[in-house]
Amino acid sequence: MINLLRYLLLISVALIPITKVFTANPYEIKIRIDGYQDSVILLTSYYGEKIKLVDTAYSIKHGEFVFMGEEKLPSGIYMVVSADKKKLFEFLISGDQTFNLNTSTSNYALNMKVLGSKENKVFYSYLVYNEEQYQLNISLLSKIDSLTSLSEENSKLRNSLDSVNKLAVNYKLNIIENNQGMLVSSLLNAMRDIEIPDSIKNSTDSSLAFKYYKKHYWDYFDLSDSSLLRTPIFMRKVNQYFDQVVVFNPDSVISAIDTVISNARPSKEVVGYLVWHFISEYQNPKFMGFDKVFVHLVENYFSKENISNTTTSILTSLQERADKIKPILLNQPAPDLLLIDTTGVLLSFKTISNNYTILFFWDTDCGICGKEITELKKIYDKPEYDIEVYAVNVNSDLEKWKKALIEKQIPGINVNGTRSATKDFHDLYDIYGTPVIYVLDKNKKIVAKRIGADKIAEFIDNFEKR
Repeated sequence: MINLLRYLLLISVALIPITKVFTANPYEIKIRIDGYQDSVILLTSYYGEKIKLVDTAYSIKHGEFVFMGEEKLPSGIYMVVSADKKKLFEFLISGDQTFNLNTSTSNYALNMKVLGSKENKVFYSYLVYNEEQYQLNISLLSKIDSLTSLSEENSKLRNSLDSVNKLAVNYKLNIIENNQGMLVSSLLNAMRDIEIPDSIKNSTDSSLAFKYYKKHYWDYFDLSDSSLLRTPIFMRKVNQYFDQVVVFNPDSVISAIDTVISNARPSKEVVGYLVWHFISEYQNPKFMGFDKVFVHLVENYFSKENISNTTTSILTSLQERADKIKPILLNQPAPDLLLIDTTGVLLSFKTISNNYTILFFWDTDCGICGKEITELKKIYDKPEYDIEVYAVNVNSDLEKWKKALIEKQIPGINVNGTRSATKDFHDLYDIYGTPVIYVLDKNKKIVAKRIGADKIAEFIDNFEKR
């Protein structure tokens, strides 16, 4: 009897770890690809404009693989990729992360069989239907192109094409309506086009259609849904908004960024991604004046909330950079410079009474500076442009500087930046290379910066028109 009790006790104790061993993995995706020769496949996901490696699987049998892990994967579109980084096929991951995908190399999408995932069954049904409609469209368009535009047959084919397109739209809308709460529904909804009412299309005011489109641009796209961040449509939609909808000036871009980030809340992940995306876009802007966007991002986001992937040192660097360029944004009063001229007298550009002051930072050892000096002379000698040049040499060798002045005949007021009664010009004007040109108006406000000397005349012409 004692031995029997001891035996039963041992069995009950042994059963405890066995139960844990057989607990299902949070994600377990079995893949079978008929005809696939390699022994490795990769699991990747979209992440904004990037592709992230998620997992690697090695064949357990020829063409059979399993991805599994101890933590659930975030929702989104994932890709199975070959070892040489060629995309094989896509699928969805959301709530249910235990399922099978069986296909073949002859056509990954059309041959796909899904077991255990309603999400992917709907997704692949849509892909197959969409491919069929696409081929039908091509066929009809080909026949239409072969006929004269006024023929009866051409008219019938165009009607057929309209019917096919309407069926495709209705098919997509039915999926969206019947699969609420699923990623496939959110995804297809986000891909919908904004339909402008006929009353607006037919209006004599051509701007109404654009205004309507802009107002309703985000109607179907939920920016706060982090699963859409892991799809190729997320940044496509964001980039299209800023490229085609937002007016191209710093203030409009700032307003649009605030709108987009506001719509992305409360998702900290999406907000963090967007803020970092815009910082990378405007930290070294391609166009003049857009450094204002960078300052706005630092002051209104990084300095006020915890943005993902921001360390203390990164935050300090961003704040220091924003503090440095904020005083020299467009329309700001130009920081004063009190520098010595060739006779040792301190001179400030604030005494210049001309309509425009050109701050020209140059170096005696700078080859490119010579070309800019040539261009400056051209505009300086034109009476229609009321300008004065305040040329700041950045080289501490005074004799070399004076010699260069005689050789190059630089117009205007010539001073040396290394002999100063004001703060270091490097810090005041963010000068870490030459040549650099700032244009100031009559009130000594910065109206242009980092502009080529050959563009000054054109800038002044446009500036005065505005």
